[in-house]
Amino acid sequence: MTTMELPTRAAETALTAAWVMDRVRAYASGLPARAPEIERLGRIPGDVLDGLKATGLLRAALPPSRGGVEMTVPEITRAVDLLAEGDASVAWCAAVALNAALAVVSLPAEVFTELFPDQDLITATALPPAGRTVRRDGGYLLSGRWSYGSGITHADRVMAGFQTPEGAPRVAVFDAAHARVLDTWNTTGLRGTGSHDFEVTDLFVPERHTFGLVPSGSRQEPLHLRADNLALKMAGVPLGIGRSALNTAREILAARRTALPRPGVPADLAHAESLIGAADAYVYSTLESAWAAQAAGLVPERGTAALARRFAHRACREAVQLLYDAVGSAAVYTERTPLDRCLRDLITAGSHVASSEKILDGVGDLRLGGAPASPHL
Repeated sequence: MTTMELPTRAAETALTAAWVMDRVRAYASGLPARAPEIERLGRIPGDVLDGLKATGLLRAALPPSRGGVEMTVPEITRAVDLLAEGDASVAWCAAVALNAALAVVSLPAEVFTELFPDQDLITATALPPAGRTVRRDGGYLLSGRWSYGSGITHADRVMAGFQTPEGAPRVAVFDAAHARVLDTWNTTGLRGTGSHDFEVTDLFVPERHTFGLVPSGSRQEPLHLRADNLALKMAGVPLGIGRSALNTAREILAARRTALPRPGVPADLAHAESLIGAADAYVYSTLESAWAAQAAGLVPERGTAALARRFAHRACREAVQLLYDAVGSAAVYTERTPLDRCLRDLITAGSHVASSEKILDGVGDLRLGGAPASPHL
Protein backbone atom coordinates (compact mmCIF):
# COMPACT_ATOMS: atom_id res chain seq x y z
CA MET A 1 0.00 0.00 0.00
CA THR A 2 1.34 3.40 -0.94
CA THR A 3 1.42 5.89 1.93
CA MET A 4 0.05 9.32 1.14
CA GLU A 5 2.33 12.31 1.55
CA LEU A 6 0.58 14.19 4.33
CA PRO A 7 0.24 17.97 4.58
CA THR A 8 2.08 19.23 7.64
CA ARG A 9 0.77 21.60 10.27
CA ALA A 10 2.73 23.03 13.16
CA ALA A 11 0.78 22.79 16.39
CA GLU A 12 1.06 26.51 16.95
CA THR A 13 -0.19 27.45 13.48
CA ALA A 14 -3.34 29.60 13.55
CA LEU A 15 -5.54 28.10 10.87
CA THR A 16 -7.11 30.30 8.22
CA ALA A 17 -9.52 29.46 5.44
CA ALA A 18 -6.82 30.10 2.84
CA TRP A 19 -4.39 27.79 4.68
CA VAL A 20 -6.97 25.01 4.80
CA MET A 21 -7.94 25.40 1.15
CA ASP A 22 -4.29 25.21 0.05
CA ARG A 23 -3.83 21.97 1.94
CA VAL A 24 -7.10 20.52 0.71
CA ARG A 25 -5.96 21.14 -2.87
CA ALA A 26 -2.60 19.48 -2.23
CA TYR A 27 -4.21 16.54 -0.44
CA ALA A 28 -6.93 16.07 -3.07
CA SER A 29 -4.33 15.86 -5.84
CA GLY A 30 -3.12 12.56 -4.37
CA LEU A 31 -6.55 10.97 -3.99
CA PRO A 32 -7.10 9.69 -7.57
CA ALA A 33 -4.21 7.26 -7.12
CA ARG A 34 -5.88 5.85 -4.00
CA ALA A 35 -9.48 5.84 -5.27
CA PRO A 36 -9.49 2.25 -6.65
CA GLU A 37 -8.10 0.98 -3.34
CA ILE A 38 -10.68 2.93 -1.35
CA GLU A 39 -13.50 1.45 -3.42
CA ARG A 40 -12.08 -2.06 -3.18
CA LEU A 41 -11.66 -1.90 0.60
CA GLY A 42 -15.05 -0.29 1.16
CA ARG A 43 -13.51 2.14 3.64
CA ILE A 44 -10.93 4.90 3.82
CA PRO A 45 -7.42 3.66 4.75
CA GLY A 46 -5.79 5.02 7.87
CA ASP A 47 -3.08 7.06 6.17
CA VAL A 48 -5.68 8.68 3.89
CA LEU A 49 -7.68 9.64 6.99
CA ASP A 50 -4.53 11.03 8.60
CA GLY A 51 -4.01 13.18 5.53
CA LEU A 52 -7.58 14.47 5.71
CA LYS A 53 -7.15 15.41 9.35
CA ALA A 54 -3.90 17.21 8.56
CA THR A 55 -5.66 19.55 6.11
CA GLY A 56 -7.55 21.24 8.96
CA LEU A 57 -10.83 20.87 7.07
CA LEU A 58 -12.49 18.92 9.88
CA ARG A 59 -12.22 22.11 11.98
CA ALA A 60 -13.89 24.24 9.32
CA ALA A 61 -17.21 24.69 11.12
CA LEU A 62 -15.77 25.21 14.60
CA PRO A 63 -15.17 28.64 16.13
CA PRO A 64 -11.57 29.80 16.61
CA SER A 65 -12.13 29.65 20.37
CA ARG A 66 -12.42 25.87 20.00
CA GLY A 67 -9.40 25.53 17.73
CA GLY A 68 -11.48 25.88 14.58
CA VAL A 69 -11.40 27.92 11.41
CA GLU A 70 -15.07 28.78 10.92
CA MET A 71 -15.02 28.85 7.13
CA THR A 72 -18.04 30.07 5.20
CA VAL A 73 -20.50 27.62 3.66
CA PRO A 74 -19.30 28.48 0.11
CA GLU A 75 -15.69 27.83 1.18
CA ILE A 76 -16.57 24.52 2.83
CA THR A 77 -18.56 23.46 -0.22
CA ARG A 78 -15.62 24.25 -2.49
CA ALA A 79 -13.34 22.18 -0.24
CA VAL A 80 -15.76 19.24 -0.49
CA ASP A 81 -15.87 19.84 -4.26
CA LEU A 82 -12.07 19.61 -4.49
CA LEU A 83 -12.02 16.40 -2.47
CA ALA A 84 -14.74 14.86 -4.66
CA GLU A 85 -12.65 15.57 -7.74
CA GLY A 86 -10.05 13.28 -6.17
CA ASP A 87 -12.36 10.73 -4.57
CA ALA A 88 -16.08 11.03 -3.89
CA SER A 89 -16.09 8.72 -0.85
CA VAL A 90 -13.46 10.79 0.95
CA ALA A 91 -15.41 13.96 0.13
CA TRP A 92 -18.67 12.47 1.38
CA CYS A 93 -17.18 11.29 4.68
CA ALA A 94 -15.43 14.62 5.22
CA ALA A 95 -18.70 16.49 4.67
CA VAL A 96 -20.52 14.22 7.11
CA ALA A 97 -17.78 14.61 9.72
CA LEU A 98 -18.30 18.38 9.66
CA ASN A 99 -21.72 17.80 11.21
CA ALA A 100 -19.94 17.79 14.57
CA ALA A 101 -20.74 21.51 14.43
CA LEU A 102 -24.20 20.56 15.67
CA ALA A 103 -22.63 19.59 18.98
CA VAL A 104 -20.50 22.70 19.34
CA VAL A 105 -23.53 24.99 19.05
CA SER A 106 -25.75 22.85 21.24
CA LEU A 107 -23.52 21.70 24.09
CA PRO A 108 -21.79 23.69 26.84
CA ALA A 109 -18.13 24.38 26.05
CA GLU A 110 -16.80 22.05 28.74
CA VAL A 111 -19.00 19.17 27.54
CA PHE A 112 -17.96 19.64 23.92
CA THR A 113 -14.31 19.59 24.98
CA GLU A 114 -14.94 16.44 27.00
CA LEU A 115 -16.42 14.70 23.95
CA PHE A 116 -14.05 16.18 21.37
CA PRO A 117 -10.66 16.70 23.04
CA ASP A 118 -9.13 16.63 19.56
CA GLN A 119 -10.84 18.90 17.03
CA ASP A 120 -9.82 16.57 14.20
CA LEU A 121 -11.82 13.60 15.45
CA ILE A 122 -14.08 12.10 12.79
CA THR A 123 -17.82 11.95 13.45
CA ALA A 124 -20.39 9.63 11.88
CA THR A 125 -23.88 11.09 11.95
CA ALA A 126 -27.32 9.47 11.79
CA LEU A 127 -29.78 12.14 12.92
CA PRO A 128 -33.18 10.46 12.32
CA PRO A 129 -34.43 9.43 15.80
CA ALA A 130 -34.25 5.67 15.25
CA GLY A 131 -33.04 4.99 18.78
CA ARG A 132 -35.19 4.35 21.82
CA THR A 133 -34.31 5.03 25.44
CA VAL A 134 -35.26 4.48 29.04
CA ARG A 135 -34.29 6.85 31.80
CA ARG A 136 -31.38 6.07 34.12
CA ASP A 137 -29.88 8.28 36.80
CA GLY A 138 -28.19 11.14 35.00
CA GLY A 139 -28.93 9.91 31.51
CA TYR A 140 -30.41 7.29 29.22
CA LEU A 141 -30.01 3.66 28.26
CA LEU A 142 -29.91 3.86 24.47
CA SER A 143 -30.79 1.04 22.07
CA GLY A 144 -31.45 1.10 18.36
CA ARG A 145 -30.32 0.53 14.83
CA TRP A 146 -29.45 3.33 12.42
CA SER A 147 -28.94 3.25 8.65
CA TYR A 148 -26.52 5.10 6.36
CA GLY A 149 -23.76 5.53 8.94
CA SER A 150 -21.29 7.12 6.53
CA GLY A 151 -17.79 6.73 7.92
CA ILE A 152 -18.87 4.45 10.78
CA THR A 153 -15.99 2.04 10.07
CA HIS A 154 -13.39 4.73 10.77
CA ALA A 155 -15.26 7.21 12.99
CA ASP A 156 -14.06 8.35 16.41
CA ARG A 157 -17.46 9.65 17.53
CA VAL A 158 -21.08 8.96 16.63
CA MET A 159 -24.03 11.34 16.75
CA ALA A 160 -27.26 9.32 16.67
CA GLY A 161 -30.85 10.51 16.94
CA PHE A 162 -33.25 8.96 19.44
CA GLN A 163 -36.66 9.42 20.99
CA THR A 164 -36.78 10.25 24.68
CA PRO A 165 -39.34 8.45 26.86
CA GLU A 166 -41.32 11.70 26.73
CA GLY A 167 -41.30 11.58 22.93
CA ALA A 168 -39.00 14.52 22.17
CA PRO A 169 -36.21 13.71 19.69
CA ARG A 170 -32.63 14.24 20.82
CA VAL A 171 -29.14 13.38 19.59
CA ALA A 172 -26.68 11.25 21.56
CA VAL A 173 -22.91 11.65 21.19
CA PHE A 174 -20.79 8.61 22.06
CA ASP A 175 -17.55 6.83 21.28
CA ALA A 176 -17.76 4.95 17.98
CA ALA A 177 -16.21 1.90 19.66
CA HIS A 178 -19.60 1.28 21.30
CA ALA A 179 -21.35 0.87 17.93
CA ARG A 180 -21.76 -2.57 16.41
CA VAL A 181 -21.28 -2.19 12.66
CA LEU A 182 -23.51 -4.33 10.43
CA ASP A 183 -22.25 -5.23 6.95
CA THR A 184 -25.03 -3.66 4.89
CA TRP A 185 -23.28 -1.21 2.54
CA ASN A 186 -23.23 -3.30 -0.64
CA THR A 187 -23.88 -0.62 -3.24
CA THR A 188 -23.10 0.51 -6.74
CA GLY A 189 -21.42 3.76 -5.72
CA LEU A 190 -19.72 5.58 -2.85
CA ARG A 191 -18.49 2.20 -1.65
CA GLY A 192 -15.56 3.72 0.20
CA THR A 193 -17.85 5.62 2.56
CA GLY A 194 -18.64 2.38 4.40
CA SER A 195 -22.14 3.69 5.13
CA HIS A 196 -23.22 0.57 6.98
CA ASP A 197 -26.04 0.19 9.46
CA PHE A 198 -24.94 0.20 13.09
CA GLU A 199 -26.59 -0.56 16.40
CA VAL A 200 -26.18 -0.24 20.16
CA THR A 201 -27.96 -2.07 22.97
CA ASP A 202 -28.54 -0.56 26.41
CA LEU A 203 -25.68 1.89 26.04
CA PHE A 204 -25.61 4.38 28.92
CA VAL A 205 -25.37 7.94 27.61
CA PRO A 206 -25.14 10.75 30.17
CA GLU A 207 -27.80 13.37 29.56
CA ARG A 208 -25.07 16.01 29.24
CA HIS A 209 -23.86 14.09 26.16
CA THR A 210 -27.19 14.62 24.39
CA PHE A 211 -28.81 17.64 22.80
CA GLY A 212 -31.94 18.71 20.95
CA LEU A 213 -31.85 19.30 17.22
CA VAL A 214 -32.82 22.94 17.75
CA PRO A 215 -29.61 24.70 18.85
CA SER A 216 -29.80 25.91 22.44
CA GLY A 217 -26.32 27.37 22.81
CA SER A 218 -25.45 31.02 22.98
CA ARG A 219 -23.57 31.15 19.65
CA GLN A 220 -25.55 32.69 16.82
CA GLU A 221 -23.12 32.65 13.87
CA PRO A 222 -24.85 32.22 10.51
CA LEU A 223 -23.31 28.80 9.86
CA HIS A 224 -25.02 27.30 12.88
CA LEU A 225 -28.21 29.34 12.84
CA ARG A 226 -30.00 27.24 10.21
CA ALA A 227 -30.04 23.44 10.28
CA ASP A 228 -30.24 23.24 6.47
CA ASN A 229 -26.72 24.69 6.24
CA LEU A 230 -25.51 21.20 7.09
CA ALA A 231 -26.89 19.96 3.76
CA LEU A 232 -25.59 22.85 1.65
CA LYS A 233 -22.00 21.63 1.48
CA MET A 234 -23.14 18.34 -0.09
CA ALA A 235 -23.55 20.16 -3.42
CA GLY A 236 -19.78 19.98 -3.76
CA VAL A 237 -19.89 16.21 -4.24
CA PRO A 238 -21.54 16.07 -7.71
CA LEU A 239 -19.55 19.07 -8.91
CA GLY A 240 -16.22 17.47 -8.02
CA ILE A 241 -17.24 14.13 -9.54
CA GLY A 242 -18.35 15.86 -12.72
CA ARG A 243 -15.08 17.75 -13.03
CA SER A 244 -13.07 14.57 -12.55
CA ALA A 245 -14.98 12.85 -15.33
CA LEU A 246 -14.68 15.86 -17.63
CA ASN A 247 -10.91 16.12 -17.21
CA THR A 248 -10.47 12.40 -17.79
CA ALA A 249 -12.65 12.31 -20.90
CA ARG A 250 -10.96 15.38 -22.39
CA GLU A 251 -7.54 13.79 -21.97
CA ILE A 252 -8.63 10.49 -23.53
CA LEU A 253 -10.45 12.09 -26.44
CA ALA A 254 -7.70 14.60 -27.15
CA ALA A 255 -5.23 11.72 -27.52
CA ARG A 256 -7.37 10.20 -30.27
CA ARG A 257 -8.80 13.36 -31.78
CA THR A 258 -8.14 12.25 -35.35
CA ALA A 259 -9.88 8.90 -34.81
CA LEU A 260 -12.99 9.64 -32.80
CA PRO A 261 -15.71 6.96 -32.95
CA ARG A 262 -18.41 9.32 -34.27
CA PRO A 263 -18.84 12.94 -35.40
CA GLY A 264 -20.91 14.04 -32.40
CA VAL A 265 -18.27 13.29 -29.75
CA PRO A 266 -16.75 16.82 -29.59
CA ALA A 267 -20.23 18.30 -29.22
CA ASP A 268 -21.01 15.87 -26.38
CA LEU A 269 -17.80 16.88 -24.61
CA ALA A 270 -18.73 20.55 -24.94
CA HIS A 271 -22.30 19.87 -23.79
CA ALA A 272 -21.01 18.05 -20.71
CA GLU A 273 -18.71 20.97 -19.90
CA SER A 274 -21.62 23.40 -20.14
CA LEU A 275 -23.79 21.28 -17.85
CA ILE A 276 -21.10 21.08 -15.17
CA GLY A 277 -20.29 24.76 -15.54
CA ALA A 278 -23.95 25.75 -15.23
CA ALA A 279 -24.33 23.63 -12.11
CA ASP A 280 -21.19 25.14 -10.60
CA ALA A 281 -22.38 28.69 -11.26
CA TYR A 282 -25.88 27.96 -9.91
CA VAL A 283 -24.61 26.33 -6.72
CA TYR A 284 -21.99 28.90 -5.77
CA SER A 285 -23.97 32.00 -6.70
CA THR A 286 -26.83 30.66 -4.58
CA LEU A 287 -24.56 29.85 -1.64
CA GLU A 288 -22.82 33.22 -1.77
CA SER A 289 -26.17 35.03 -1.78
CA ALA A 290 -27.53 32.91 1.08
CA TRP A 291 -24.38 33.40 3.14
CA ALA A 292 -24.40 37.17 2.58
CA ALA A 293 -28.05 37.32 3.64
CA GLN A 294 -27.39 35.35 6.83
CA ALA A 295 -24.34 37.46 7.65
CA ALA A 296 -26.60 40.51 7.39
CA GLY A 297 -29.10 38.96 9.78
CA LEU A 298 -31.60 38.12 7.04
CA VAL A 299 -33.25 34.79 6.28
CA PRO A 300 -32.46 33.52 2.74
CA GLU A 301 -35.32 32.35 0.57
CA ARG A 302 -36.06 28.81 1.64
CA GLY A 303 -35.54 26.11 -0.96
CA THR A 304 -33.27 28.01 -3.37
CA ALA A 305 -30.04 26.31 -2.32
CA ALA A 306 -31.80 22.95 -2.29
CA LEU A 307 -32.86 23.46 -5.91
CA ALA A 308 -29.29 24.31 -6.87
CA ARG A 309 -28.01 21.21 -5.07
CA ARG A 310 -30.57 18.97 -6.78
CA PHE A 311 -29.80 20.55 -10.16
CA ALA A 312 -26.09 19.89 -9.64
CA HIS A 313 -26.77 16.20 -9.13
CA ARG A 314 -29.02 15.96 -12.17
CA ALA A 315 -26.80 18.04 -14.47
CA CYS A 316 -23.56 16.33 -13.47
CA ARG A 317 -25.09 12.89 -13.83
CA GLU A 318 -26.26 13.79 -17.35
CA ALA A 319 -22.81 15.19 -18.13
CA VAL A 320 -20.96 12.11 -16.88
CA GLN A 321 -23.26 9.82 -18.87
CA LEU A 322 -22.46 11.87 -21.99
CA LEU A 323 -18.73 11.61 -21.27
CA TYR A 324 -18.97 7.89 -20.57
CA ASP A 325 -20.68 7.31 -23.91
CA ALA A 326 -18.28 9.63 -25.73
CA VAL A 327 -15.23 7.71 -24.52
CA GLY A 328 -16.88 4.44 -25.50
CA SER A 329 -15.86 0.96 -24.43
CA ALA A 330 -12.72 2.15 -22.64
CA ALA A 331 -14.95 3.70 -19.98
CA VAL A 332 -15.93 0.30 -18.58
CA TYR A 333 -12.37 -0.50 -17.46
CA THR A 334 -12.19 0.81 -13.92
CA GLU A 335 -8.43 0.39 -13.71
CA ARG A 336 -7.97 2.66 -16.74
CA THR A 337 -10.39 5.51 -16.09
CA PRO A 338 -12.56 6.73 -13.21
CA LEU A 339 -15.56 7.25 -15.52
CA ASP A 340 -17.46 4.14 -14.45
CA ARG A 341 -16.88 4.91 -10.77
CA CYS A 342 -17.87 8.56 -11.32
CA LEU A 343 -21.20 7.53 -12.82
CA ARG A 344 -21.95 5.02 -10.07
CA ASP A 345 -20.96 7.47 -7.34
CA LEU A 346 -23.28 10.10 -8.78
CA ILE A 347 -26.20 7.68 -8.98
CA THR A 348 -25.73 6.71 -5.34
CA ALA A 349 -25.14 10.25 -4.08
CA GLY A 350 -28.22 11.51 -5.93
CA SER A 351 -30.44 9.10 -4.02
CA HIS A 352 -29.72 10.81 -0.70
CA VAL A 353 -32.74 12.55 0.77
CA ALA A 354 -30.97 15.92 0.65
CA SER A 355 -30.66 15.68 -3.15
CA SER A 356 -33.39 13.29 -4.28
CA GLU A 357 -36.43 14.00 -6.43
CA LYS A 358 -38.37 14.73 -3.23
CA ILE A 359 -36.54 18.06 -3.12
CA LEU A 360 -38.41 19.17 -6.23
CA ASP A 361 -41.75 18.20 -4.70
CA GLY A 362 -40.94 20.03 -1.49
CA VAL A 363 -39.74 23.26 -3.10
CA GLY A 364 -42.63 23.24 -5.57
CA ASP A 365 -45.09 22.90 -2.70
CA LEU A 366 -43.27 25.68 -0.87
CA ARG A 367 -43.54 28.01 -3.87
CA LEU A 368 -47.29 27.30 -4.07
CA GLY A 369 -47.86 28.37 -0.49
CA GLY A 370 -47.29 25.08 1.34
CA ALA A 371 -45.13 24.58 4.39
CA PRO A 372 -43.12 21.34 3.96
CA ALA A 373 -41.28 20.35 7.12
CA SER A 374 -38.14 18.91 5.52
CA PRO A 375 -34.90 20.34 7.04
CA HIS A 376 -33.22 19.83 3.66
CA LEU A 377 -35.07 22.76 2.07
